[in-house]
Amino acid sequence: MFKEKLHKKLSSALLENGFEEPKELQKKCIPKINGGADVIAIGPNGSGKSSTIIMSAIQKLGMAFEDAPRALIIVSDEVKALEMKDQFRLFSKNTDLRAEVAFDGGKIDAQTEAIYFGTDIVIGTAKRVLEIYFRKNFNLNKIKLFVIDDAEMIIKHGLQGQIDRLALSLPKCQHLVFTNDLTPKIEKLIEKFIVAPIVIDVEA
Repeated sequence: MFKEKLHKKLSSALLENGFEEPKELQKKCIPKINGGADVIAIGPNGSGKSSTIIMSAIQKLGMAFEDAPRALIIVSDEVKALEMKDQFRLFSKNTDLRAEVAFDGGKIDAQTEAIYFGTDIVIGTAKRVLEIYFRKNFNLNKIKLFVIDDAEMIIKHGLQGQIDRLALSLPKCQHLVFTNDLTPKIEKLIEKFIVAPIVIDVEA
């Protein structure tokens, strides 16, 4: 188990929810992420990408702090956003960390208000996050961790422009990209804001 690499509150929550042994992706990624490196993680569905993202965000942030978000996680759609928030609730149960979702089709006023009045993590689609940012109700200045999940879906849905805008609007921070496959289009997308990432590739 990699519990020695995670703080006690997170380790306890993982054990309570049956996460006794890490997956290969988690074993390889989490020490590098803990060390502050930019990471590109490649693995198939079921390899633990989403749980790695949530563990890493909780580990990095530790506890609630002020109102501005400190982690931004870009996901492909509403279903993924809600699934990831549910996982966040399980893993963060021993902390006071807060997470809000922002996705296309949801009520933008409610999502905007929830983010504006204080959260540590925003889990959202690129389009909706940008819409809220353009309303000047999403302070990006405190972001410490920028994560793209399912990067292949960003390419499939033609969202490269939104990612570019978000990435260039962020302060200096740690970048994580998770994908099923590292294609030339994904490499082109991320080379604008990641200089020398560690690439971790697993088969399961």
